[in-house]
Amino acid sequence: MPESPLKEPAQQAVLTALGNGLFAVLRPEERLALAGHARLRAFAKGEVLFREGQESADPAFLLSGLVKLSRSAPRGRECVLHLVRPGRLLDAGVLFYEGGLPASAMGVREGRLLWLDKRALLAVLRDNAALGLGLIAALSLRQRLFINKLAGSQGRISASRRVAAWLLHRSKMEKTDALDLGVSREILARLVGISRESLSRELSQLAANGLISVERRRVLLLDRAGLQKLADS
Repeated sequence: MPESPLKEPAQQAVLTALGNGLFAVLRPEERLALAGHARLRAFAKGEVLFREGQESADPAFLLSGLVKLSRSAPRGRECVLHLVRPGRLLDAGVLFYEGGLPASAMGVREGRLLWLDKRALLAVLRDNAALGLGLIAALSLRQRLFINKLAGSQGRISASRRVAAWLLHRSKMEKTDALDLGVSREILARLVGISRESLSRELSQLAANGLISVERRRVLLLDRAGLQKLADS
């Protein structure tokens, strides 16, 4: 879908967006500098935004919709690494990667994103320590998720622990106990690193134990302490 330079009222909408999340610490002049180099883009469900192995990409800030980061796995299978939700960069690592991108990004739900100029963002980072610390925190959290996923793929973390930990992570990031899963169980299962059947079984067991309630694609956390105990077991 077409990219477009920012014009009123789109520019004001982007300036507002750059006042949230990671970019809330920006000074007004920094926000203006980033917005001046930004490119708005709408994307469709199933549209590839960048591909694994691609030489490079500018950082992209998700305004609406849902995007999955994935990597090719043996025998043609897809390994879903992360689901990116509005208010976050698709992959902050694009600022620093060398030797090609390690993952692909695809729209799971149609939406809009803001491509930010890499040089402009790096220039802001050099002068804004708070933004740099926020970026490090985001990268550290993503690394922790990937480490847990790797440990799970090697059989070191049980399916029940993985599901409990993932639900708690989602709840923490969204600041609510009522979670809208938003995607199919097939995608969620790949994200957690288990089969769809195992995911359904674990969710049913958690519900039977009174830790959560499940209704279609909505999950309500009923016992956070119990989930945390399971995740830490």
